[in-house]
Amino acid sequence: MGDSEGWDGSADLAKGRSERYALLMIWGAIIVIGFFIFLFGQYQASRSKASLEWPMTSGAIVVSKVTKNKTEEGVTYSADIEYSYRVDGKRYASNVVVIGGHDYPAREVVSRYSVGNEVSVAYDPVRPHKAVLEPGKLTYGTQQFGMIMMGGALFMGALIDFIFRRSLNEELNLFDHVMIISFKVIFFPFWYLNGNLWILGAMVGLAGWLSTLDGSPVIIVPLMFFAAFYGVLGALLLWCRFMGWLYSFQDDGPGESDGATEES
Repeated sequence: MGDSEGWDGSADLAKGRSERYALLMIWGAIIVIGFFIFLFGQYQASRSKASLEWPMTSGAIVVSKVTKNKTEEGVTYSADIEYSYRVDGKRYASNVVVIGGHDYPAREVVSRYSVGNEVSVAYDPVRPHKAVLEPGKLTYGTQQFGMIMMGGALFMGALIDFIFRRSLNEELNLFDHVMIISFKVIFFPFWYLNGNLWILGAMVGLAGWLSTLDGSPVIIVPLMFFAAFYGVLGALLLWCRFMGWLYSFQDDGPGESDGATEES
Protein backbone atom coordinates (compact mmCIF):
# COMPACT_ATOMS: atom_id res chain seq x y z
CA MET A 1 0.00 0.00 0.00
CA GLY A 2 2.78 2.35 0.93
CA ASP A 3 4.67 1.46 -2.24
CA SER A 4 1.69 2.35 -4.44
CA GLU A 5 1.24 5.68 -2.67
CA GLY A 6 4.94 6.43 -3.11
CA TRP A 7 4.76 5.46 -6.77
CA ASP A 8 1.76 7.77 -7.31
CA GLY A 9 3.63 10.63 -5.64
CA SER A 10 6.67 10.06 -7.82
CA ALA A 11 4.49 9.90 -10.94
CA ASP A 12 2.76 13.16 -10.05
CA LEU A 13 6.12 14.79 -9.37
CA ALA A 14 7.51 13.60 -12.70
CA LYS A 15 4.38 14.79 -14.53
CA GLY A 16 4.53 18.20 -12.87
CA ARG A 17 8.19 18.60 -13.76
CA SER A 18 7.60 17.59 -17.39
CA GLU A 19 4.77 20.14 -17.67
CA ARG A 20 7.01 22.80 -16.13
CA TYR A 21 9.84 22.03 -18.56
CA ALA A 22 7.44 22.12 -21.54
CA LEU A 23 6.12 25.56 -20.53
CA LEU A 24 9.63 26.85 -19.91
CA MET A 25 10.66 25.69 -23.38
CA ILE A 26 7.76 27.67 -24.89
CA TRP A 27 8.70 30.85 -23.04
CA GLY A 28 12.35 30.21 -23.89
CA ALA A 29 11.45 30.05 -27.59
CA ILE A 30 9.62 33.39 -27.26
CA ILE A 31 12.74 34.89 -25.66
CA VAL A 32 14.85 33.67 -28.58
CA ILE A 33 12.39 35.16 -31.09
CA GLY A 34 12.43 38.47 -29.20
CA PHE A 35 16.22 38.42 -29.21
CA PHE A 36 16.32 38.04 -33.02
CA ILE A 37 13.77 40.84 -33.38
CA PHE A 38 16.01 43.03 -31.21
CA LEU A 39 19.05 42.14 -33.34
CA PHE A 40 17.12 43.03 -36.49
CA GLY A 41 16.30 46.40 -34.95
CA GLN A 42 19.96 46.91 -34.17
CA TYR A 43 20.79 46.09 -37.78
CA GLN A 44 18.26 48.67 -38.97
CA ALA A 45 19.77 51.26 -36.61
CA SER A 46 23.27 50.59 -37.96
CA ARG A 47 22.04 50.98 -41.54
CA SER A 48 20.31 54.21 -40.59
CA LYS A 49 23.57 55.59 -39.20
CA ALA A 50 25.45 54.42 -42.30
CA SER A 51 22.94 56.18 -44.54
CA LEU A 52 24.38 59.51 -43.39
CA GLU A 53 27.39 58.71 -45.57
CA TRP A 54 25.38 57.62 -48.61
CA PRO A 55 25.49 59.75 -51.77
CA MET A 56 22.49 61.91 -52.58
CA THR A 57 20.46 62.25 -55.76
CA SER A 58 17.26 64.00 -56.74
CA GLY A 59 13.94 62.23 -56.92
CA ALA A 60 10.20 62.83 -57.11
CA ILE A 61 7.20 61.58 -55.13
CA VAL A 62 4.99 59.43 -57.36
CA VAL A 63 2.57 58.01 -54.74
CA SER A 64 1.39 59.70 -51.57
CA LYS A 65 -1.80 58.62 -49.85
CA VAL A 66 -3.24 57.53 -46.53
CA THR A 67 -4.24 53.89 -46.44
CA LYS A 68 -7.02 52.71 -44.14
CA ASN A 69 -6.47 49.31 -42.52
CA LYS A 70 -9.18 47.38 -40.69
CA THR A 71 -8.03 44.90 -38.05
CA GLU A 72 -9.65 43.05 -35.16
CA GLU A 73 -8.39 45.77 -32.81
CA GLY A 74 -9.96 48.57 -34.87
CA VAL A 75 -9.08 50.86 -37.74
CA THR A 76 -5.53 52.08 -38.32
CA TYR A 77 -4.05 54.44 -40.91
CA SER A 78 -0.71 54.18 -42.66
CA ALA A 79 1.14 56.37 -45.14
CA ASP A 80 1.73 54.88 -48.59
CA ILE A 81 4.71 56.80 -49.98
CA GLU A 82 6.65 55.92 -53.13
CA TYR A 83 9.32 57.93 -54.91
CA SER A 84 11.49 57.46 -57.97
CA TYR A 85 15.10 58.49 -58.55
CA ARG A 86 17.95 57.89 -60.95
CA VAL A 87 21.48 56.61 -60.37
CA ASP A 88 23.90 56.46 -63.31
CA GLY A 89 21.02 56.93 -65.70
CA LYS A 90 19.03 54.00 -64.32
CA ARG A 91 15.64 54.57 -62.75
CA TYR A 92 14.83 53.15 -59.31
CA ALA A 93 11.85 53.31 -56.97
CA SER A 94 11.57 52.99 -53.19
CA ASN A 95 9.00 53.46 -50.44
CA VAL A 96 11.36 53.89 -47.46
CA VAL A 97 10.96 57.18 -45.64
CA VAL A 98 12.90 56.23 -42.50
CA ILE A 99 14.90 53.03 -42.13
CA GLY A 100 13.18 50.99 -39.45
CA GLY A 101 9.87 52.81 -39.91
CA HIS A 102 8.84 56.37 -39.19
CA ASP A 103 6.92 57.42 -36.09
CA TYR A 104 4.99 60.26 -37.77
CA PRO A 105 1.20 60.24 -38.10
CA ALA A 106 0.13 59.03 -41.54
CA ARG A 107 -1.49 62.31 -42.60
CA GLU A 108 1.59 64.27 -41.54
CA VAL A 109 3.82 62.13 -43.78
CA VAL A 110 1.45 62.46 -46.73
CA SER A 111 1.26 66.23 -46.34
CA ARG A 112 5.05 66.44 -46.09
CA TYR A 113 5.65 64.32 -49.20
CA SER A 114 2.92 65.24 -51.68
CA VAL A 115 2.74 63.77 -55.17
CA GLY A 116 5.05 65.62 -57.58
CA ASN A 117 7.30 67.09 -54.89
CA GLU A 118 11.01 66.96 -55.64
CA VAL A 119 12.99 65.29 -52.88
CA SER A 120 16.60 64.48 -52.04
CA VAL A 121 17.19 60.74 -51.90
CA ALA A 122 20.07 59.00 -50.13
CA TYR A 123 20.92 55.67 -51.78
CA ASP A 124 23.22 52.80 -50.94
CA PRO A 125 26.21 53.03 -53.30
CA VAL A 126 26.63 49.24 -53.28
CA ARG A 127 22.94 48.51 -53.77
CA PRO A 128 21.40 51.56 -55.46
CA HIS A 129 17.90 50.09 -55.22
CA LYS A 130 18.12 50.65 -51.44
CA ALA A 131 17.29 54.28 -50.62
CA VAL A 132 15.83 56.47 -47.89
CA LEU A 133 14.31 59.94 -47.75
CA GLU A 134 15.47 60.80 -44.23
CA PRO A 135 18.98 59.38 -43.70
CA GLY A 136 20.35 59.04 -40.21
CA LYS A 137 17.02 59.18 -38.39
CA LEU A 138 16.90 56.50 -35.71
CA THR A 139 13.75 54.71 -34.62
CA TYR A 140 13.72 52.24 -31.76
CA GLY A 141 10.34 50.59 -32.28
CA THR A 142 11.76 47.22 -33.31
CA GLN A 143 14.31 47.13 -30.50
CA GLN A 144 11.66 48.12 -27.97
CA PHE A 145 9.31 45.40 -29.19
CA GLY A 146 12.09 42.81 -28.97
CA MET A 147 13.12 43.91 -25.47
CA ILE A 148 9.54 43.92 -24.21
CA MET A 149 9.01 40.49 -25.74
CA MET A 150 12.16 39.11 -24.08
CA GLY A 151 11.42 40.76 -20.74
CA GLY A 152 7.79 39.64 -20.68
CA ALA A 153 8.65 36.06 -21.61
CA LEU A 154 11.46 35.94 -19.06
CA PHE A 155 9.14 37.20 -16.33
CA MET A 156 6.36 34.76 -17.22
CA GLY A 157 8.80 31.85 -17.47
CA ALA A 158 10.31 32.69 -14.08
CA LEU A 159 6.84 33.09 -12.54
CA ILE A 160 5.62 29.75 -13.93
CA ASP A 161 8.77 27.99 -12.74
CA PHE A 162 8.33 29.49 -9.28
CA ILE A 163 4.64 28.47 -9.07
CA PHE A 164 5.35 24.93 -10.24
CA ARG A 165 8.22 24.52 -7.78
CA ARG A 166 6.02 25.65 -4.91
CA SER A 167 3.13 23.40 -5.98
CA LEU A 168 5.54 20.42 -6.14
CA ASN A 169 6.83 21.28 -2.64
CA GLU A 170 10.43 21.46 -3.84
CA GLU A 171 13.01 22.99 -1.54
CA LEU A 172 13.71 26.69 -1.79
CA ASN A 173 16.81 27.50 -3.79
CA LEU A 174 18.61 30.74 -4.63
CA PHE A 175 16.29 31.37 -7.59
CA ASP A 176 13.21 31.05 -5.35
CA HIS A 177 14.62 33.55 -2.90
CA VAL A 178 15.32 35.94 -5.78
CA MET A 179 11.70 35.58 -6.97
CA ILE A 180 10.34 36.24 -3.48
CA ILE A 181 12.47 39.37 -3.16
CA SER A 182 11.39 40.42 -6.67
CA PHE A 183 7.71 40.14 -5.72
CA LYS A 184 8.36 42.29 -2.66
CA VAL A 185 10.10 44.88 -4.85
CA ILE A 186 7.34 44.80 -7.48
CA PHE A 187 4.59 45.43 -4.96
CA PHE A 188 6.67 47.89 -2.95
CA PRO A 189 5.01 50.96 -4.58
CA PHE A 190 1.58 49.80 -3.36
CA TRP A 191 2.86 49.25 0.15
CA TYR A 192 4.86 52.49 0.21
CA LEU A 193 1.94 54.57 -1.10
CA ASN A 194 -0.45 52.95 1.37
CA GLY A 195 -2.76 52.04 -1.49
CA ASN A 196 -3.21 55.66 -2.64
CA LEU A 197 -4.34 55.18 -6.24
CA TRP A 198 -4.23 58.92 -7.01
CA ILE A 199 -0.47 59.08 -6.44
CA LEU A 200 0.02 55.80 -8.29
CA GLY A 201 -2.03 57.13 -11.21
CA ALA A 202 0.11 60.27 -11.35
CA MET A 203 3.28 58.15 -11.40
CA VAL A 204 1.89 55.94 -14.17
CA GLY A 205 0.86 58.99 -16.20
CA LEU A 206 4.28 60.60 -15.78
CA ALA A 207 6.05 57.38 -16.81
CA GLY A 208 3.74 57.02 -19.81
CA TRP A 209 4.42 60.59 -20.93
CA LEU A 210 8.19 60.22 -20.55
CA SER A 211 8.11 56.98 -22.57
CA THR A 212 6.74 58.90 -25.57
CA LEU A 213 9.81 61.14 -25.73
CA ASP A 214 12.80 60.33 -27.92
CA GLY A 215 15.47 58.61 -25.90
CA SER A 216 17.53 55.50 -25.39
CA PRO A 217 15.66 52.18 -25.16
CA VAL A 218 17.50 51.56 -21.89
CA ILE A 219 15.36 54.34 -20.36
CA ILE A 220 12.23 54.23 -22.53
CA VAL A 221 11.53 50.48 -22.20
CA PRO A 222 11.53 50.41 -18.36
CA LEU A 223 9.26 53.46 -18.35
CA MET A 224 6.87 51.73 -20.76
CA PHE A 225 6.90 48.59 -18.61
CA PHE A 226 6.28 50.61 -15.44
CA ALA A 227 3.37 52.51 -17.01
CA ALA A 228 1.78 49.35 -18.46
CA PHE A 229 2.32 47.05 -15.46
CA TYR A 230 1.32 49.42 -12.67
CA GLY A 231 -1.41 50.92 -14.83
CA VAL A 232 -3.08 47.52 -15.14
CA LEU A 233 -2.63 46.74 -11.44
CA GLY A 234 -3.96 50.17 -10.50
CA ALA A 235 -6.99 49.68 -12.74
CA LEU A 236 -7.68 46.29 -11.12
CA LEU A 237 -7.43 47.78 -7.64
CA LEU A 238 -9.72 50.63 -8.64
CA TRP A 239 -12.24 48.12 -10.01
CA CYS A 240 -12.09 46.08 -6.80
CA ARG A 241 -12.70 49.19 -4.73
CA PHE A 242 -15.60 50.19 -6.96
CA MET A 243 -17.18 46.74 -6.63
CA GLY A 244 -16.65 46.85 -2.88
CA TRP A 245 -18.38 50.23 -2.80
CA LEU A 246 -21.37 48.78 -4.67
CA TYR A 247 -21.56 45.75 -2.39
CA SER A 248 -21.51 48.03 0.62
CA PHE A 249 -24.84 49.51 -0.51
CA GLN A 250 -26.24 46.05 -1.06
CA ASP A 251 -25.15 44.94 2.41
CA ASP A 252 -26.51 48.07 4.11
CA GLY A 253 -29.91 47.78 2.44
CA PRO A 254 -31.17 44.56 4.08
CA GLY A 255 -29.75 45.59 7.45
CA GLU A 256 -31.67 48.85 7.43
CA SER A 257 -34.88 47.20 6.27
CA ASP A 258 -34.58 44.48 8.93
CA GLY A 259 -34.05 47.10 11.57
CA ALA A 260 -37.09 49.01 10.40
CA THR A 261 -39.18 45.82 10.55
CA GLU A 262 -38.05 44.99 14.07
CA GLU A 263 -38.85 48.50 15.30
CA SER A 264 -42.31 48.34 13.84
